[in-house]
Amino acid sequence: MSDNLVVILECVMVTMEGAFAKLSGGCCWCCLMPLFASEQHGFCRACFRDLPRLPPSCLHWRGASRALPHTRYWFAALAWRSMSRQLVYSYKFQRRPELARWLAPLLSAQVMACYQKYQARWPDVVVAMPMTRRRWRKRGFNQAGLLAEQVAKQVQLPYAVGLLRRLRDEEQQHQLNRQQRWQRMQQAFHCTRDMKGLRVALVDDVLTSGASVTAAAAAMRRRGARAVDVWTLCYTEPHQLGEA
Repeated sequence: MSDNLVVILECVMVTMEGAFAKLSGGCCWCCLMPLFASEQHGFCRACFRDLPRLPPSCLHWRGASRALPHTRYWFAALAWRSMSRQLVYSYKFQRRPELARWLAPLLSAQVMACYQKYQARWPDVVVAMPMTRRRWRKRGFNQAGLLAEQVAKQVQLPYAVGLLRRLRDEEQQHQLNRQQRWQRMQQAFHCTRDMKGLRVALVDDVLTSGASVTAAAAAMRRRGARAVDVWTLCYTEPHQLGEA
């Protein structure tokens, strides 16, 4: 090997070492490109900028009249688009529970902006949308539970484990239309504790028709909860129900 070639290879190695030193060792959850050390939120700059964020506002006005007696606010961080759908599918169906660490800050930032906008009193406790034991055994984790636990830490609220139970395993929600979702959710949840006077934040991953969160909120209201706010990562427009 000639001396010139050795020098060139040494220069290339030095350049590569400097470049890799800037990388954090991970990849963007959306585009899978390597992340730089300055990109600490699990997404590259381009994907983080392109996330389909929703404005900080309540979603009740989008046709959820049946939820009004049971829930105070609906807050969601992202619209249901191809990028957010990819993230949720990876999280739930490809068994990537570690994604909760990167998704929770998106929801935390959104709810903080929403409560500031409405000048509303914060909830007293955070709870997660429950799943049946059968579904939990199949998936291995409750995606809403992991998300709720992370968000509760970030907004500095207590996280109540086991406060809600799902009584029976329903058909896959995404296989049902809007009317069927509301009918099947009636009496589907049980609140295990006295909630008298408490304001509750109910966390789920995706808000579609609102049937599940409304039924869960009704169960807590029957046990005395003063108000129930719904916090979800994504919101699905009514015309997108078949995609959720």
